[in-house]
Amino acid sequence: MNSGQAMLIIGAFALLSTLTLAVNATIVTTANMGLEMEANLNALSYAQSMMDEIMTKDFDENTTNGRRVFTNSGMTAPSSFGADPGELISGVDSSRTGAFLSKSRFDDVDDYHGYQRWVWNDRLGWFEVRDTIRYTNEDNLTVQTSQSWHKKITINVQNYSMIKDQNGTIIAYRIHDVAVYRKYY
Repeated sequence: MNSGQAMLIIGAFALLSTLTLAVNATIVTTANMGLEMEANLNALSYAQSMMDEIMTKDFDENTTNGRRVFTNSGMTAPSSFGADPGELISGVDSSRTGAFLSKSRFDDVDDYHGYQRWVWNDRLGWFEVRDTIRYTNEDNLTVQTSQSWHKKITINVQNYSMIKDQNGTIIAYRIHDVAVYRKYY
């Protein structure tokens, strides 16, 4: 073998190595995008499940068990949002089976304020779910500090596999809805 043939072989190996690296980079990027999309879809599912759970509860502690409230001031004060005595969950509510304590302990929407849940996914691990409840203005849905007939529910979900910003910080999935007290009097 002469030096010309050796140079061709070295060039072929360099080209093959470059091509292999490019293909591997494409495979890794595609796999990462697939995991991010799967994590986002799961986050949407967990957020919607949490929202569905919250929306099945009574609007306010003062409207449970068939009681009615006739003025805004009869609603729970915003400073009292969160689990009531006897409903407290120590630590983080977590489950691999979906048997979360909030389902049986909480009886009204604002019990979920500050609530944190960890949901297990066999493929992607733990998803963190956090809830925030605030009174909101009926006309423009801005948060307000006084009682109203509307409560804004915000649910944030995140997982280490979700899309990250340029700094590597996870971009949480967030959904909102409004619970409305229906007055029948």
